[in-house]
Amino acid sequence: MAKTCKVTVNNETFVANCGDLLLDGAMMNGVDLPHDCRSGVCGTCRVRLVAGKVFGGDDDGSDMIHACQARIVSDLKIVTEPVPDPVSVAAQVVHMTRLAPDVIGVSMEVEKPFDHLPGQYCNVQFRGFPGRCYSPTYPLVGGPNPRVLHFHIRTLPDGAVSAALGKSIRIGHRVRLSGPHGSAFLRPNHQGGTVLVSGGTGFAPMWSIAVAAITEAPERELIFVVAARDLASFYMHGALCRLALFPNVTIVPVVTEPQSVSPAFRGGLPTEHLPNLSANDIVYTAGAPGLTDQVAKVAKAAGARCYTDPFVSNAKHSEPSRLISRLTGWLDTGSAPTLAPAQMPARKPAPKTRMPQDARAYAPRFARSEISNSR
Repeated sequence: MAKTCKVTVNNETFVANCGDLLLDGAMMNGVDLPHDCRSGVCGTCRVRLVAGKVFGGDDDGSDMIHACQARIVSDLKIVTEPVPDPVSVAAQVVHMTRLAPDVIGVSMEVEKPFDHLPGQYCNVQFRGFPGRCYSPTYPLVGGPNPRVLHFHIRTLPDGAVSAALGKSIRIGHRVRLSGPHGSAFLRPNHQGGTVLVSGGTGFAPMWSIAVAAITEAPERELIFVVAARDLASFYMHGALCRLALFPNVTIVPVVTEPQSVSPAFRGGLPTEHLPNLSANDIVYTAGAPGLTDQVAKVAKAAGARCYTDPFVSNAKHSEPSRLISRLTGWLDTGSAPTLAPAQMPARKPAPKTRMPQDARAYAPRFARSEISNSR
């Protein structure tokens, strides 16, 4: 007779066979766990392991596990979080712009509002093309429109989808969106420090989280490590300068290729410029798997919670097959401050200072705007 284990999901307990996949065990017992790809890629089925052990499904070193890959080997206690139900909506391309030599901004108008959380992503299928996963993001300029979603898509010469942007895929092209998916979304009401780390187009979901976090608490301590390959790819500088207006925000711009244009940009890898983490911090990271894995390991060693959004590649089409998005924008508030020369972010006690005059004037208008990534 097979050995059985008790599994508690939130406050609901069921019995499963030892060795069963957690997702299968839950579904067979009528416990609904969000899921999509069932291959450990999309992150939709990730849950937090509070107690017990599993085999597999925990590849990033954190306590977040993929229910579709984790096998039950003991009694378990796991916690899920409420997320919007996946839906499918029609849309069409209404705007395209070149953001960087290898990044195109694509805006789509949806037939009805697409409910998602800051940092989540969706499957985007341009008519006549295979589906790809990108993250809806806050606009680079101006405020949000609940009927318009903004994406930042990295282009590759041999990309089955990205290479067609501006060519076969033009204004008016029909699109089908499904989702949302992913577990690396903003956790509100966090009282400790918030650290964001992005690489390349991983800036998109992290920018969504940054906007929502500052909207929720304008005096929040937030450190944002933003990495790009070269200066030409650092298209997010305008938005980051506006974010820097808030009193307890530290921006750490990183360019991996050597440059001598400005001392504001650090060299090397973004993981080399992480602040000293503590158990009171919450970390979000998106980008290449090598980056997200390393950030997760550093966070785990410090006892900090970490939520990752790795971009994996589709070998057949040689382009990112999940999560590509961006979010950038603030209302036009005049000239933005320049980024200060690089310094290692200093960890400060809970902020008690008042916001600078220009930031105080800006924050209320920003807070009143509705973030397109919010529920």
